[in-house]
Amino acid sequence: MIKIKPQITDDVAETLFITLLMRSEETKHAKPIVKDPKACELVECIDYDFSKFRNGKWSGIGTSIRVRHFDNKVAQFIEQNPHPVVVLVGCGLDTRYQRLSNNKKAVFYELDLPEVIRLREKLLPPEKNQTYISSSMLETEWMDMLSTKHPNERFIFVIEGVLMYFPKDKVKTVICNLARRFPGSELHFDGVSGWMSRHSHHHDTVKHVNAKFLWGMNEEKEVESWALNIKHRETLYYMDLEKKRWGLKGYVISMIPSFRKASSMLHYDIIEI
Repeated sequence: MIKIKPQITDDVAETLFITLLMRSEETKHAKPIVKDPKACELVECIDYDFSKFRNGKWSGIGTSIRVRHFDNKVAQFIEQNPHPVVVLVGCGLDTRYQRLSNNKKAVFYELDLPEVIRLREKLLPPEKNQTYISSSMLETEWMDMLSTKHPNERFIFVIEGVLMYFPKDKVKTVICNLARRFPGSELHFDGVSGWMSRHSHHHDTVKHVNAKFLWGMNEEKEVESWALNIKHRETLYYMDLEKKRWGLKGYVISMIPSFRKASSMLHYDIIEI
């Protein structure tokens, strides 16, 4: 097999290989949290040194919990809305579209940097109801395009494994730009605490790339203060889920608040006012 050599130069974009490997490894587990056979195929056909991430046991559990959670949120959104629009921001080589059984009932947009989209197009050619957007999430042209193209439809935005790598002011700008343009939509993302954002150099997989955590949030209500129409609905902490997989060490660590709340998955509604 001739493997594809990825031309990824952006430090944050390189983290897509972490999550890709974690999904592939989890699929091979005796009792997988999530199954992603396509991820297994992709790992085999990419010429990249995945070996540096293979000891990331806790990253694997956390990634799998997060993937399953957002898969379920998107699947539910699709079923609950007549013309759903799914937007995956910082999609990397995610295969959410392939994992969802009801993917044909929605329109999917997957956004990432140009170099990532070029790789994605080679490895995961889009289906008829998929559109790839080659852009930084910090730009607004793609937002304006979506709001113009789907003026009367509901959106779900999933920003997975991305925001913690950007400073607070840029995160705030992205979320406020979405809030202004997409009332009636759902916003889902994962985050890390302030403590965790200061310790990415100890993270079992992130420490092997040049990207670092730059934004941490200790109070989910903070995001509500950024715009009048952003309302927090739910926060889930990784270590409260799949406790058997975290093991005894995980159980003990989860008793310490700073560890238990180090990583979370958040849901906000962008309400109409």
